[in-house]
Amino acid sequence: MSYYGYQILYHILNSEEDIRADRAYAPWPDFEALIRKHKIPLYGLETKVPLKEFDVMGFTLPYELTFTNVLNILDMAGIPVLSDQRNHEPLIIAGGSSVFNPEPLADFIDLFVVGDSEEFIVPLVRFLAERRRRGHSREKILRAAAMKFPGVYAPMFYQDLSMSDNGLYVDPPGEGLPRKIFARKIQALKKNYYPSRPLMPVIEIAQDRMVAEIMRGCTQGCRFCQAGMIYRPVRERDPKEISEQIIDSLTASGYNDVSLLSLSTSDYNGIGELIRGISGFIDEHKVGLSLPSLRLDTFSEDLAIMAQKIRKSGLTFAPEAGSERLRKVINKNISEDDLMSSVDIALKYGWRTLKLYFMLGLPTETDDDIAEIVRLTRAVYDRACKKVSVNVTLSTFIPKPFTPFQWEAQNTPEEIQHKLDMIKKGVAPFKRIKIMARDTFFSQLEGAISRGDRRMGRVILAAWEKGARFDSWRELFKPDKWQEAFEEKGVEQRFYTSARNVDEPLPWDHIDACISRKFLIREREKAYMAETSPDCRSGCIGCGVCVDKLSMRLIETEGNIKEEPDQINSHPGSEDEIIYRLRYQKTGPARFISHLDTLRIFQQALQRTGLHLSFTRGFNQRPKIAAGYPLPLGYSSQDEYIDIVIYDSVESRKNIANLELPDGITITSADPVHSKGKSLFATTKGFEYEVRFAEKLPEDLQRRSDDLMKRPEIMVIRTRKQKTRQVNIRPFIRELVCRENQRIVISLYVKDGQTARPEEILKEMGINQKPEMICRLKTYFNETMEKN
Repeated sequence: MSYYGYQILYHILNSEEDIRADRAYAPWPDFEALIRKHKIPLYGLETKVPLKEFDVMGFTLPYELTFTNVLNILDMAGIPVLSDQRNHEPLIIAGGSSVFNPEPLADFIDLFVVGDSEEFIVPLVRFLAERRRRGHSREKILRAAAMKFPGVYAPMFYQDLSMSDNGLYVDPPGEGLPRKIFARKIQALKKNYYPSRPLMPVIEIAQDRMVAEIMRGCTQGCRFCQAGMIYRPVRERDPKEISEQIIDSLTASGYNDVSLLSLSTSDYNGIGELIRGISGFIDEHKVGLSLPSLRLDTFSEDLAIMAQKIRKSGLTFAPEAGSERLRKVINKNISEDDLMSSVDIALKYGWRTLKLYFMLGLPTETDDDIAEIVRLTRAVYDRACKKVSVNVTLSTFIPKPFTPFQWEAQNTPEEIQHKLDMIKKGVAPFKRIKIMARDTFFSQLEGAISRGDRRMGRVILAAWEKGARFDSWRELFKPDKWQEAFEEKGVEQRFYTSARNVDEPLPWDHIDACISRKFLIREREKAYMAETSPDCRSGCIGCGVCVDKLSMRLIETEGNIKEEPDQINSHPGSEDEIIYRLRYQKTGPARFISHLDTLRIFQQALQRTGLHLSFTRGFNQRPKIAAGYPLPLGYSSQDEYIDIVIYDSVESRKNIANLELPDGITITSADPVHSKGKSLFATTKGFEYEVRFAEKLPEDLQRRSDDLMKRPEIMVIRTRKQKTRQVNIRPFIRELVCRENQRIVISLYVKDGQTARPEEILKEMGINQKPEMICRLKTYFNETMEKN
């Protein structure tokens, strides 16, 4: 959900009347276990159609440690994981940055789409679907697609492999198929590529905010950065179009955060005009603006003023290397003065958490360079007069294809651990400096896969068969299974992370990222001489990507961000505010939406209606919304409440009735509450639940109920955050009523913010059957509890 390219393609495909694109995600292991237990094939999230019934399945692959999930999704969908074992199943295609070396997945994917796919994804899927309808064989369809569409790689036709010092490489294919697969690159980022109504999840996701791409590509030329190379040239979007998209998307979604997407936001020529275009809207609606990917030498007071207006989190700066010498090696053209100037600006405008990002294991790195990371971190801390928290993130350098460092060796885990120990020891006396680093085996595996050949596919398959999946999640990562897979397949992991010979073929040489090999070698040579190369905006440096109609597209506009006077709030004060109490039901699939996610859904729905919401004060401004006692996950309810604070008007009351909410959440009433007394939570005094069972309960159910009510105390054990305690739940039980041997009505008190749970009571009654449904029938407040 957080990957924006995924949303772009979903939008483009569903804009066509004859195409229906659905979504599917890798289920978490607990849900996977249920799917497999009940033999339910994985299905589309919206249509609920099994994936194996679609014409095409497309995977977005931004990261190598998701590859076992690809195999797992195919298997759960009932589709053979190996492409040569498929017949009438959907055609499996894949794109994303990881397919610039497609060989590790060549045995599993039918077609790889290399590069930008906005312009041809529709013609491609139509082409594939039409030939499936005509009954063409799988091999015939794939061959025709590979011959017709530039940028499409069908690995089944590239089976002739030769061995070099760098691994297996692909020999030229048969007649009619391209010898080189040239990455597709669009000339301009067109307005119609971007959705004005973004996909809205019903649960909170990582980076849960509205996203707007402002440009693609980067001109800085950092020698370790694959994205900076493969996404060349820079293509900037019109700031007016971006402003319209942001305002339309925020209005349609109800998001209260927006992030500008690019590889280097502060390089965007239209940043001043863009921020002027949206500042009025985000000020009025209290929207937070995130400016990621800010370069140290371009972080200005203007950007700081804009970024801190609504809410502040930590500010991230990426020196990448500790010493100026090593920064020249990697072509990171920033100085220590640039860093300190940025720190001064951040402190001036109120930031109290600074994040520094460094890489370990860069080519030519020595212990002296590591010592410079310690010195630079301490210098930042001292510059801030020790009043800030400094979070240092350390990642391992991984040589990636199509970078000047694609031939370099990757540090061993032992080498990286030595460097980590140096840094941790160096900053240990400073409690407000925190070091974060990933397990070294993650980086070793990523490095091996990213420069792997087809033998790596056998390792991936074996690791998946042993249970590997979600490999980038620490709690699920199984390094022992990967080690077993490497050993069983006779593949040496270190072979792929060792240095490469510049003169030898590489496993990805049949892919052309439109970057000159001579340019990459020249940049590598300059790195070893600690020489920098200029920004492409200052003049062409001969990378080879700008040919024919493809070239940099830069916006000509004023770059300064001029502060506009703060808008006068049309709502004079809290005397205009009124609290509305919304009563709603939560049924069907909505019962699996958590309490916090339900609050978030209401907040977004309220903002979509244009209601005049009242916000909290300070930097982290949020709508004034308060919920009652949380409904446990999985429970349905006929009687839930939420309080909202708005500036009252007839229009506001009408808008409340028109809230767009997920299926299963229904507002039944909305009444003003004129007293600003105790909160919903504080005034909640009890609940009535109905517990229903699919099968009949024991005949002596009523006796068990009566016996339980006679007990002076009922002690249960509760566990929270790995801590256990005993609780007497008897004072919370008001009444138990058994009906028809399949239903129990439980009435509970809330005392001092605590109550009992129906499951606890069922356990004490000796009922082992799992309830079919637990529904909250009634919520009692101060004035209603005793009356009932």
